[in-house]
Amino acid sequence: MKKVIPALTALIMMGLMSCSKDPVVTTSLTATKTSAIERGEPVVFTFSASTADSVSWRVNPSQNAQIIVSGINASVKFGSSGTYIVSAFSGSTSQASTVTVIDSIYTPPPAATTIPLQSGEQVNITASKLDSGAYSGIIFYAQTANSYTCLSNYLLSTYTTNNNTYAIGFTGVSVPGNCTTGQAKAGTFEYLLPLSDGMHPLTITLNGTTYTGSIIRSGSSYTINWSYTSGVTISPSTL
Repeated sequence: MKKVIPALTALIMMGLMSCSKDPVVTTSLTATKTSAIERGEPVVFTFSASTADSVSWRVNPSQNAQIIVSGINASVKFGSSGTYIVSAFSGSTSQASTVTVIDSIYTPPPAATTIPLQSGEQVNITASKLDSGAYSGIIFYAQTANSYTCLSNYLLSTYTTNNNTYAIGFTGVSVPGNCTTGQAKAGTFEYLLPLSDGMHPLTITLNGTTYTGSIIRSGSSYTINWSYTSGVTISPSTL
């Protein structure tokens, strides 16, 4: 398998180049981690051509992968386990790195510094569906509207479920000691799994305000009843 992954990377990247006319990948991206990455763990990738004027970034597959770009750096969080290819392009230069994500969910290190959310902060949630037998449900990717110090920061949250009721609270931003310099919006994944058929009350707390709604599952379809257009937003409303 160790010999197959590089070959697979090359084939996929060649396919992308043939469609988009991007240059051929010749070197690897620098990454803070490439294996045993936990779900939701921030990984920072660096494009080595520091004189690049503009860098375009891609993640393949893109589903449940969130990327925040800051010049020659990009912070990526992966919401699902599996193998991903992160690639970057600038002019005639292109680079890529293959990474593997495991099933464990990331927890910020105890030594990390916690900073409070900014006053008036807004959290925007993107919902996606996960169909995996007994663990079918919804994945939320939550991201702040404002930026915080450190490209590898992480949005802290609490999550509880009881009697088919789900509650999420956003509590601050974790900044690791080995921080990559820069500013980035803080994000995290929340997993509403398993989610059975029927109606499930949902409450989300942000900066002392509690927002309420519900999720209705009917077979493989989901409807998110959420009326807020500020504070905490969720989209799409149907999956």
